Amino acid sequence: MANQPHASGHMMPLQPPWLEPVRQQLVRRGRGGRLPSGILISGSPGIGKALLTTSVVQSLLCQRSSGDEPGCGDCNACRSLEGGVHPEVRLLEPAEPGKDILVDAVRDAAEFLTLSGSAGTLRALVIRPADSLNLNAANALLKTLEEPPAGASLFLEAARPASLPATIRSRCQQVDIASPTINEVHDWLAADTDQPERVAEAYAASLNRPLLAREILTDAAALEAWETDRQILTNLLDASNLHSSAAALQRSVPERLFPRLQALLLSAQRLLLVGQLDAFGEQFPRTQLLDFARARGARRLAWLAQQSLEWQRQNSANLSPALRSEAIALALGRR
Repeated sequence: MANQPHASGHMMPLQPPWLEPVRQQLVRRGRGGRLPSGILISGSPGIGKALLTTSVVQSLLCQRSSGDEPGCGDCNACRSLEGGVHPEVRLLEPAEPGKDILVDAVRDAAEFLTLSGSAGTLRALVIRPADSLNLNAANALLKTLEEPPAGASLFLEAARPASLPATIRSRCQQVDIASPTINEVHDWLAADTDQPERVAEAYAASLNRPLLAREILTDAAALEAWETDRQILTNLLDASNLHSSAAALQRSVPERLFPRLQALLLSAQRLLLVGQLDAFGEQFPRTQLLDFARARGARRLAWLAQQSLEWQRQNSANLSPALRSEAIALALGRR
């Protein structure tokens, strides 16, 4: 069965199996009053860090669940949490995607921890992603970690935990989510979709991010976004002139397209060097990809793959989209 029923008969997605043991352990510690005041949840992008945090907090705040079982999803606490209005939970994240979390926001969240709730009630501050804290914000957070208010737990989610100051890491218990096997991911995705034949494509399109793969399988907008990116990338492989390539890039969402562009360049490199397509490359016409790779050669492909990282970094800069698109199209077109 693809989904699990709530007590009320509502349906909720299956919990990823690679998260469940960690969730149960943290919930048991919370039930016993042994939840650390600082928890650093780390793992690769899209593996489920946010889902783990949310499910742990929901289990502990749920008015119906007991032991280490998941939250019911139907009580007032679960509904408030889902709606983002639970009085004992605060989410701290950048004001805009890709920006830093600033010191004033940390101070405001620390004030929330001291004023919220009543004795014996879990108060949770979720910092997502924690690796976006700037230095001043991290120093302000350190004071709260050193002297946490009673009942407060801080959940820091980070794909790059090493980028956090050592003083922050040393005051948190690190929970590392191990990467699941391909079979684990495929089985989980297939159990939660009526299109199991598209599981491999969705996982490749997500760049091996299980939660994004699930969105592609279950959300029409995410699927449409992938189809748009695939068409743009296919056009780039076969663009006959600079203008058409630049026009295709201008229609894109850079923060979504550029990682996929890098994956395509790595696929082309692999195809040229060992004659094999990886899972992402299999989503494109083999002959077209091979022609693109042969025309540029291994050295040029390696340079382009490295350059694509720089294009991703430059995405947040205030550059003219038209000029940026033309520069990228020119680099891709050179042989």
